[in-house]
Amino acid sequence: MAPSVLHVVAYAVVEQQKLLTVRKKNTQKFMFPGGKFQPGESAEAAIYREVREELSCEIDAHTFRPLGEFVTIAANEANTQLVATVFQGGLLGTPTASSEIAELQWIPILAQDYAIELAPLLTDCVLPRLRQRF
Repeated sequence: MAPSVLHVVAYAVVEQQKLLTVRKKNTQKFMFPGGKFQPGESAEAAIYREVREELSCEIDAHTFRPLGEFVTIAANEANTQLVATVFQGGLLGTPTASSEIAELQWIPILAQDYAIELAPLLTDCVLPRLRQRF
C-alpha cells in the first residue's frame, strides 16, 4: 500500500541559537508548532492560526519569512509522507503550551545529541539547514 501524504505548515522560532519545539498531547516526539490546513486556507493563514492556537501568542510579521518546503516521514502517523511548508520568525508574547500542546522545549541548534526525541522534519530537514547559518 502506498503511503498517504500529509500537508502541513510549521513555524521555526530561533532565539539565541535555540529552536522552539513542542510536544503534542499523547505523543513522544518534539516538533515545530504548526499543523494541518483548514479547507481553503493559505499556508500563511494556517501558520498564523496554528501559532495562535498552540502557543497563545502571535507571529512577529516583521521577522516572518519562508524557510522552505520539506518532504520527509511523518512523526506520528504510520506509513505517511509529510510535506511541510516551514516558515521562520519571531513571536509577539511569551509562548505557552495551549490547545493540543503538552510541553514546550527550547533546544540548542548546534547540539549533535538531544535528551528528547525529535520529529524527522527537525532532524533530517530543518536542523541541518539552520546549522549552516551559525
